[in-house]
Amino acid sequence: MTENQNKGACGFSSIGSTRRINKNTHMNTRLHLTVLAAVFAFLTPATSTMHGQVLAATAGIDVPELPRKCIKPKERALKPIDLFTPLTCLEPVVNVSATPGNQAESFVNVNPTNTNNIVVTSNDPPAPSIFRAYSTDAGATWTRGTIATGVACCDGQAAWDTFGNLFLVYINSGLNQINVILSTDGGVTFSAPVTAGTGTIDQPSIAVGNGSVWVDWNQSGSMVARGAPVTGLGVWGPFNALQTIPSATGSFGGIAVGPGPGGGKVIVTYQNPYNNEGPSTIYANVDADGLGAGGFGARVTVSDTNVGGFDFIPAQHERSIDAEAGVVWDATGGPFNNRIYLVYTDETVNENNDTDIFMRTSTDDGATWSARVRVNDDATTNSQFLPYVALDPTTGTVAVGFHDCRNDDGVNGTNNIPNDDAEYFGTFSTDGGVTWAPNQRLSGGFSNATDSGNGIDYGDYVGLSALVGKLYTVWADNANCDGTNPDGTLHQFDLYTNPLMLTGGTPTPTPTATPTATATATATPTATATATPTPTPTATPRPIPTPRSRPTPAPRP
Repeated sequence: MTENQNKGACGFSSIGSTRRINKNTHMNTRLHLTVLAAVFAFLTPATSTMHGQVLAATAGIDVPELPRKCIKPKERALKPIDLFTPLTCLEPVVNVSATPGNQAESFVNVNPTNTNNIVVTSNDPPAPSIFRAYSTDAGATWTRGTIATGVACCDGQAAWDTFGNLFLVYINSGLNQINVILSTDGGVTFSAPVTAGTGTIDQPSIAVGNGSVWVDWNQSGSMVARGAPVTGLGVWGPFNALQTIPSATGSFGGIAVGPGPGGGKVIVTYQNPYNNEGPSTIYANVDADGLGAGGFGARVTVSDTNVGGFDFIPAQHERSIDAEAGVVWDATGGPFNNRIYLVYTDETVNENNDTDIFMRTSTDDGATWSARVRVNDDATTNSQFLPYVALDPTTGTVAVGFHDCRNDDGVNGTNNIPNDDAEYFGTFSTDGGVTWAPNQRLSGGFSNATDSGNGIDYGDYVGLSALVGKLYTVWADNANCDGTNPDGTLHQFDLYTNPLMLTGGTPTPTPTATPTATATATATPTATATATPTPTPTATPRPIPTPRSRPTPAPRP
């Protein structure tokens, strides 16, 4: 979502760095005193109260807060995990960003022409830029840097086509633009931006098809979209005329390209109303001739939901969640070819925080939709949220990832508060979304969004990709189970990954596109690096971002 446009003025001074060092020194002092007290307590019962006395005596020691222009982290009592960080991961995770500051609202894409090539992007507040990390060895090592530096505010999403084109869309808040940039070298460099839209804009999405790239976004309260032809590596554009989607008042949706003429049929999803805690309705519109002149048809109701556009739950109580309707369209030529999958969040009893992930499907170009199928398999009343759906084009297997609080009962979490600590889970279906494999935890431990201090929690979405029997995941995480987060445990977010193997499915031939001899983008001819990638993180912590500048309802009591 669009952040306050004056956020660039919020810098992190050397004074702030000194405060961080002083606070860490204070924590180390408490640690030494606590360990000493524990030793005395073991040697003699008479000293068994010394540990509590030391903690009480040092609890008030701190360095006074300095004025900040940004949202500052909320003060909290030191937790046991601050003193003793368990470097034990419950799952085999890898820290992709390993960079000071908060990285969240992430996306991961894998190159269809080279599965060793993976690119991860995310918001990189508060300076205008997109965090970018790329790997050429299937995720074993990562080169880190920023792109769209000085212009990109947020909401970056990406899509990789079978020519090897990696398209990325983001909001340029300084100019109120929807910008699209292109990489033809695996995410190392990106072209100059092409402007897809201007005005009052929010949350763009991007999708590619067999010979097309499409972008949609919210403009002045309604959904709009544009598409462009793609004929080879680096050869694309220009965008067609801006299409106002009929009766598409709403936001927080997605876009997908399916089989069919004109580079593929296109579906856009969104929810309305989107400025409340719920209930709300999820809609869809379909363009049956893709880049042809037909345009989008009438809207169709997909599902009602009790999750509104700003629905506050314990794990996302500052940012809130929306239904986050995501969509993919099977164009594999396999047994489920032309099936549309739509994933979303619902709350069976409105405002009880028992949010679940559901799937609906369509086999008639979005005209009618199936009964909902529950994706998460827990037996708790805790929250699941921020789902994302991905389709493996080589098998037709559909997969979903989501944040999940099922294991936080208030006893085994980070703070004795139930349902506010999240892990990351994934699952998949090989029978067209009818049944789902047992959910699998992918993260290494509990994360707590409030402790990140970023004011936007986990963000608005978590983008995934699937290819050749593997779900590629990335999520914001401050569990620090492997000890590689430079900000420590339960502080700022880093981006972690752990792929989910997708068993089953019917293999289909991987679409192969032959690049044209002239690799020249008609809209963006020059691929120039916007930043020099570096494999090592900087030592300077980043300041804390500013939340969205649009009205937000008051949180529930």
